Amino acid sequence: MGLDLVDHRRGPADKYSWMPPFDWEIAYTNERWWDEVRYYADDPWFVQVLEDGVEVARIELDDPGGINPTYLNVPELGTDRLEIQLIEVAAASHNRGVGTRVVQALSRRHPGRRLFAYSEQADGFWARLGWEPFYDPGPGPAGHTLFIQPTVAPTLDSGSHVRHE
Repeated sequence: MGLDLVDHRRGPADKYSWMPPFDWEIAYTNERWWDEVRYYADDPWFVQVLEDGVEVARIELDDPGGINPTYLNVPELGTDRLEIQLIEVAAASHNRGVGTRVVQALSRRHPGRRLFAYSEQADGFWARLGWEPFYDPGPGPAGHTLFIQPTVAPTLDSGSHVRHE
C-alpha cells in the first residue's frame, strides 16, 4: 500500500488562527504537538500522510531548519538540509512500519536534500534507519539526539504519492 503525502502550508491565512486541516478524529499520542497555532513561524509546513485515504501520520518540516552549534562533530549540511521538526504515526497505525515508510517517502520526495531530526525519545527508530547520531555535550540535562540521514540513502521502493493543498 502506497502512502500519499499531502502538503499543508498556511499561505495568506491568518497566522494567529490557521491550523493544518488534519483529520482531528484520528488519535495521536502527542496531541499537543499538533494542536498549537504556529503563529511564530513564517511559513509553517505540515505534511499529512494518508494510506488508502486514511490519515496514518503527521509531519512538521522546517526548511532548512537549524543545527545546534553545541553538538559535536556534526558535518556541514549546507543550505540543502531539511529538518523533520516532528513526525508521529497515528495510534491505530503503530507497529506496521508506517514511520519507516514515511521517512523513506520523504527521502524519495526530497532527493537533493539532506534530512535531519532531533529525536523525541525515538533514538532507536532513527538508528534503525541508519541515520548517524550526534550528541549535545553541554552541562546539565542532555539535549535531544540529533540524527542525520546518510549521504547515500539506500534505494527504497514503497510507492508514495505527493499532493499539495
